[in-house]
Amino acid sequence: MIAPFEYSLSTILSLFSSKPDWENPLNPKFQWISTSSREIKKNTLFVPLRGDRDGHEFILDALKNGATGFLCEPNHPVLKVLPTADQKKAIFVNDTLHALGRLANYHRNRFSPILIAITGSSGKTTTKDLLGGLFGFLNPKTLVVTEKNFNNEIGVPFTLFRITENTRVVICEMGMNHRGEIKRLSLIAEPTHTLITNIGSAHIENLKSRKNIAEEKIDIISGLRPGGVLFVPDDLDFLELAKVRTKQSKRNLMIWKHTKQPELKVNSVKKNGFILSWKNELVHWNIPGQKLLSNVRGMFAVGNYFGISKNQILKTITSYKSPNKRLNITKGYYTIIDDCYNANPESMSSSIDASLQFAENKQIVWVLGTMKELGTFSKYYHEQIGKELNQIGKGTLLGLGEDTLPMVKQVNGGKHFLDKKALIQFIKTEIPKHSVILVKGSRSMKMEEIVSELQTFKG
Repeated sequence: MIAPFEYSLSTILSLFSSKPDWENPLNPKFQWISTSSREIKKNTLFVPLRGDRDGHEFILDALKNGATGFLCEPNHPVLKVLPTADQKKAIFVNDTLHALGRLANYHRNRFSPILIAITGSSGKTTTKDLLGGLFGFLNPKTLVVTEKNFNNEIGVPFTLFRITENTRVVICEMGMNHRGEIKRLSLIAEPTHTLITNIGSAHIENLKSRKNIAEEKIDIISGLRPGGVLFVPDDLDFLELAKVRTKQSKRNLMIWKHTKQPELKVNSVKKNGFILSWKNELVHWNIPGQKLLSNVRGMFAVGNYFGISKNQILKTITSYKSPNKRLNITKGYYTIIDDCYNANPESMSSSIDASLQFAENKQIVWVLGTMKELGTFSKYYHEQIGKELNQIGKGTLLGLGEDTLPMVKQVNGGKHFLDKKALIQFIKTEIPKHSVILVKGSRSMKMEEIVSELQTFKG
């Protein structure tokens, strides 16, 4: 990733209490910051991160491509193979990932936009995009919204680096895999407002319990500025915990009505979504699935809080379009509901609900892949999805992956596959034309390969 970054060497050194090693009286200035040696431009600060590979291995490549300097952990072996002149371009930090966050926090604190941070077990991206639309009346140069799914300890800093003196509003999505990550992201971003979409079971393998997940999500208030607000739905699991934490931290809690007399009501249910009503106005929400309406109402609550015009709120609802691989519907020999971006128990249940609404009376097939990162809870949650499908009492379940076997066993007529090609062949030979097929699974299952095969199938 790369972003504009106009800071001098002396400024960066001051943040890390480092002594300048560069014999350069001109105090060189950077114009870019990057974590990729392949995206380097002239006058870039390169930040090597540890992942599947150690980014320090690419420092020499970054320098050859035009980097002016680089962050580096002290005494790293790579320094021994660098020319002496290049060694002098090192800025030493104990942890390059934490240093990236420190730089982003410094940059963020130079400006004073409204910064709305969003987290939750599911619905983060939908809510982020809705809030981006809500503030879409602003000049594009004054609005920063998280791009794609850049919501982790790398993506959040690069969202913050996009803030300028012209920025009025920032919509910042925050995700996590392990305990403590949301707190770190919140302390980096220092939001003025925060929002939790829901608390579910995603990443329970690492966090061990749903209460720990709740604690992690509510940690989004850790960096919330004084007078700041946490928005949550009225059906939030562990709502009392959110009340206690906001009171202890002297922050404000606003609860939007989703299940108990919501202002934004369902007037009627359609195949492709809902007609909603608000103060005698009717508005079309063009995506099926009751559970997504909580995200719409979250946007609605934020809009009301900030005094956004009625017309802008209604426009946001009617103009929303699903991101890639999130309830995208294509029609051909089969009607495919592509929701294979990722999966956890809550999003799986939500997608099943949406597919039922869309299919109406047509033959429906659920092609569901393994839900990852459930650990010892995997069998339980897969079984729960199976029981939900069995209660529906119609449709065909095709499970892909070893962990889906407990799910398949709960469903009459369900079929289990370990091989993706065999599953695709079964669909092509056994599933009737015009059937509605939902395809969903965790990212590592690459369920989009199934979607691609079925979308081109002519029968």
